[in-house]
Order: sequence, then structure tokens, then C-alpha cells
Amino acid sequence: MKISLAPYMPILLDCSSNELAFLNLCLFALPNFVTLYVVGRWDELLMESEEVMSSYETFRLMLELPVVEVSAIKKARYIKVIPDVFIGLSQKNRDAIWQQLYALTGLNDSKRIFAGVNESIDILKILSDHKETAIMHFNPYQDISILDLLKSHMPRLEQLKHSHESKKMGDKIISAFSAFDRNDDEYAQKLLRTAYIEHPGNIDDRTYLYTYDKRNKTFVEFRPGRNNVYHGMDISVEEARKKSPYIVRKYHK
Repeated sequence: MKISLAPYMPILLDCSSNELAFLNLCLFALPNFVTLYVVGRWDELLMESEEVMSSYETFRLMLELPVVEVSAIKKARYIKVIPDVFIGLSQKNRDAIWQQLYALTGLNDSKRIFAGVNESIDILKILSDHKETAIMHFNPYQDISILDLLKSHMPRLEQLKHSHESKKMGDKIISAFSAFDRNDDEYAQKLLRTAYIEHPGNIDDRTYLYTYDKRNKTFVEFRPGRNNVYHGMDISVEEARKKSPYIVRKYHK
């Protein structure tokens, strides 16, 4: 699973007049599963900012960010954005947003976030290529950081009948979740976060997540409930090969 973030570059680069917005984007602290989408050459965009170029360390850190450079495509101008976020913007800035949003609509294995417009909008609807795409919107002018938003999408473990040992319930054997400790579930929660990050595609309330528990030497399956809530259980390597060959290959099992 990955998250693709398209920050509106004039806000990102105008560090002095938009200090709150710049800090709320928290670009240096983004998790490793977040990729930035920008229009044009990243190094050239950075060099347009006096604030960035006045500090070699800032420039160096920003150059190392995970960035995908988006090339301008003519048909990007023909997308329709609901609601209209272009009011009052220059043609140059409109072009940048068009290209970023169009690039995000082409992604199928990512949670997509557009950041930068000073509007109280949670979702942008993009109409392009005869389809409608919903993209999350983050307003960096508000008193919440992008990290807070990302954290709100992370899964939560609420363990049901599976505990650290297997048990019999009626005629059924309830599988163990070896990592689970009722007194301290941090390790189990960490496994769930790892499974979430490692998932290679979109995630919704029907998506099962998988990872490998190195401490207990077993694969783990996390089953979804609603509102990002999961419960976990151990599974065999044979089950893992059937249900998530990607994870088995990742851990060379």
C-alpha cells in the first residue's frame, strides 16, 4: 500500500508567507510509503525558492524526498474538478494543479491526496477519460498536519476470539495470534501497521492484510471489520502462499 501526495507547489515553496502551510505539510517527516507528485523538474522547482536555496541542508533534504516528476500532458486541461478549486488562480498555477490531479487519477494502487488549496474540502471529484475519480484533499492552512491525516487512516487492532494460544470453542479450533498480549498489544499493533504498509494495492473494509511475524516465526492474517478495525491470527506458510504470495516472496519463505 502506498499514499501519493500532490502538494500544490506555490504553497510548498513560498515558505516565508505561508509558514503554517509549509510546516503542516511535514515533508521531511513523511512515512516511507508516501510519494510526492510534482509538475516539472523537482530540482528546478526547489531552485525557484529563495527560502529553500538559502539553506544547503534544506535543499539537500528536499532533493532526497521520494518524488515522481509529472510531465505536462495537454489533455490534463480538460479534466473537470468538483468543486472548482481554480477560482482566483493564475493560468500557471491552474496548469500545475491540472497536471497533478490528472496524474493522480491514473493511479490504481494508491490512496491519493491533493494538498494545497485553501478550501474546506474533504474530497475532490475528478472527471476525466469518461470516468470519475475521488481524491482526498488536505488543506495545509488548517491547524492539522498531513501526518495527523495519515495517522487517521492507519488501521487499529481490536482483537476478538484469537489470543496468543489456540483454543477449542465448541467443535472449532480457534487459531492463535502468537503476537498478541492483552497487557501490552504494541507489538501486535506494529505488525498490523506493517501489514498495512506492505499491502501492494488499495485497501478498503474488505481487504485482508498479511505480514510475517519474525519474533514468533509465523505468517499473520489480519481480517477487516469497519472503520479501519482489524483482528489478527497466525496462518501457515502454505496458507500464506495461497492468500498472499507477495508477502511470502518478500520474506523469502
